[in-house]
Parts: sequence; C-alpha cells; structure tokens
Amino acid sequence: MLSVDGIRAGYGSSEVLFGLSFEAGQGEVVSLIGRNGMGKTTTVRTLMGMLPARAGRVAIQGRDLANQAPHTVARLGVGLVPEGRRVFGSLTVEENLVATRRAGRGASDWDLPRIYQLFPRLGERRRQSSRTLSGGEQQMLAIGRALMTNPLLLVLDEATEGLAPIIRQEIWRCLDVLKREGLTIVVIDKNLAEMRALVDRHHIVEKGRVVWAGTPDELSGQPELAQRYLGL
Repeated sequence: MLSVDGIRAGYGSSEVLFGLSFEAGQGEVVSLIGRNGMGKTTTVRTLMGMLPARAGRVAIQGRDLANQAPHTVARLGVGLVPEGRRVFGSLTVEENLVATRRAGRGASDWDLPRIYQLFPRLGERRRQSSRTLSGGEQQMLAIGRALMTNPLLLVLDEATEGLAPIIRQEIWRCLDVLKREGLTIVVIDKNLAEMRALVDRHHIVEKGRVVWAGTPDELSGQPELAQRYLGL
C-alpha cells in the first residue's frame, strides 16, 4: 500500500531525513517511533507533500506521491490526523466533518452516520463549536475528519499525546476497529504498551533514518533497543 524509499528532506540548508525507508502493506498498522527531533514529523510532512523530498520516492499503491501538492496526496487516498489536531475552531463538529467529505469506493464509505457510530460523543456534540471540545474529543474529530476523505491510508502524528488514559484507550479501540476493516494505518506515538496489540511492525527513527524494524514482541525482547533509541 505504502512505500517510502530513501527519502531525503529538510528545512533550508538543514537536512533532517537521510535516506529514510519503510513500507506498509494493505491492512497493516505500522509505527514510527523514536525520541523527539529524530525526523518522524518531517517524514509525515514529506509524505503529505507539505515538505519537498530532495531525493527518494514515496508511493501509494505504486503511484508516486513525492513532491505532489498536499491536496493531490489527499485525493490519491492519504488521510492525515495532524499533530495538535488542528480542528477548525470556527466550525461546529458536523461542519468540520462535512468540510472534508469525499465520495469513497463502495457501500462501506465513511459518512456522518458511520462517524457517529464510531465516535458517539461526536454525534452528541454535532452542533457544538469544535473549539469547546475537550482534547480527546478534538482528537476523535480529527480522526473522523480524516476518515470523511475515505482514505486508503490513515496517518496519525502523535495519536494520543497529552490525552487522559481512558481517552487513549478509546482512540486505540477505534483504531483497532479500522484495522479490522482493512484500513492501512501509519501511527506515531510513544505508548509502546498500548500500541502492542494494534501495531504489526515498529520502525525506530534515529537521526533521519530507520535504524530498526520489527514486531512489538521482537522489540520487547530487546530492551536495550528501547533504552538506546527511545530513552525508556
């Protein structure tokens, strides 16, 4: 579904990604993990077309995404849940969702009833201004907004950062539902224990490169990796 091959990117004269590569197969959930400042968000920005790739290739289902405009990347099937959520504060919950609505590929298309089924709280607050929502509710809205584009691939940057434990569990439950429905997901998060049941493969990012990839069980069996690269 997704292939990121040898991408190099940065800001001005500063290079951040140095030939970073990883893949996600159809229906897989893969992670990018690592300490702050190692290039995870820069990878997302490059994948989404918000930052030009200086070298390398990004492809979804074999179609090249590198250096495409963000709206083109979205139309090709990539939905983003950005760091910090970035909901449209001047709009209601329902207006946020309708703003990104894009027809999908069949009977399982995401629409308002399906979003409200996945996140009942959003249905209860659909006429409410999104700026009045809690952080957890805004994260649910950001996920719902991305799903309304009917993506082939969902990318979540800092999926549960700053959220209360009970809300984090709700987010992981919903992502598990999406995985069982066959959606491919790339997630950035720090909660390894909570990701363990969901993620098929971790990728440790260190100084702009993927330095290790493997299953959650393989990572837990090598505690020196978590200590060296994650500070755990």
